[in-house]
Amino acid sequence: MATADELAFVEDAAISLERQGLFRMAGRVLAWLLICDPVEQTAGDMVEVLQASKGSVSAATRFLVPSGMVDKISRPGERRDYYRIKEGVWPALAKSQAEHYQSFVDITEQGLAIIEDSPPQRKERLQSMHDFYAWLAREMPVLWKRWESEQADGRNA
Repeated sequence: MATADELAFVEDAAISLERQGLFRMAGRVLAWLLICDPVEQTAGDMVEVLQASKGSVSAATRFLVPSGMVDKISRPGERRDYYRIKEGVWPALAKSQAEHYQSFVDITEQGLAIIEDSPPQRKERLQSMHDFYAWLAREMPVLWKRWESEQADGRNA
């Protein structure tokens, strides 16, 4: 059973994740899976702890599993499925998002070419977006190498 502090964390994390585009119940399930003991939980476990309906937990897991954040596993001889945070998910998600940076650079370059002869104040917003994503596209490979090096050396952030 979860403590009041654990449930407060789950709610706070779910709200934070909701601000980033995740629906609230998926955020609650994800947050619980980050702190639960044991690390593998059944849908029934989560229904009980999170005081949620089977349908809402099911919808959350149906979203989280294909998104790559959560693993769905089975155990020999058991009919229930278990859920856990996918190993190495956070760097993988960030890296996946980073792969889109160059597409933002490309599309902003296209837009800048279209409005090339426009007054500077018209180009400012798009130029700002372009400059930011061009910087991210250049810097992310350096950050990844540093992260991987620190992980290989056993250093934590």
